[in-house]
Amino acid sequence: MNKTLVKQKMSIAEILTRFFFGFLIPYLLINGILFFIFIQTPTIKIVGKDDTGYEENKIKFTVDCLLPIVDIKTYHDNAEISYSKLGDTYVIEVTENGVYKVNVTALNKSRANYSGSIENKDSTPPTVDLDNTVITGNTLIVSIHDDQSGINYDNIYATYDNGDTVKPNYIDKVLGTAQFQIESGKKLTLHIEDDLGNATETSFNVD
Repeated sequence: MNKTLVKQKMSIAEILTRFFFGFLIPYLLINGILFFIFIQTPTIKIVGKDDTGYEENKIKFTVDCLLPIVDIKTYHDNAEISYSKLGDTYVIEVTENGVYKVNVTALNKSRANYSGSIENKDSTPPTVDLDNTVITGNTLIVSIHDDQSGINYDNIYATYDNGDTVKPNYIDKVLGTAQFQIESGKKLTLHIEDDLGNATETSFNVD
């Protein structure tokens, strides 16, 4: 009789052990993992000087998520544009003002979105002050200005009608002038751009 009771008690303990370790714990573990995966969402973090991320003609951002990211798309005014990646940082080149968007999709199809408006990008080319431009003999001195991004002095040049190119032989960055040695009797086209690539061209007829 006692042996039967002990055997029955052991059977109940075995059943409970199998229930907990064979069903309940695996069930809770699997469903917990599935729930954890289900609730994961990516996070977009903008890296920049302000909340738009606009810095040095770029928008930079990182993406945080415990799940793999399966898709990243970037847009300018609803038109899809390309991006580059440097380490963990994604980079969008800001070519003009407008609304820039980022859409990120994780493995579980959850999404994160970012939208920022850029209105302070310099889109105005430098100006040539014709009133203070001087041609003396074979010397041309032009006065140039750009109050926003600044002149790209390394890329100032002029071309003749035949395609020959001449670089300035002297530049004064304080006064904003460039001096060229030129050939008389020819048409000369001056090319100037700012540090963001906004360019302007001005032509001169050299007597």
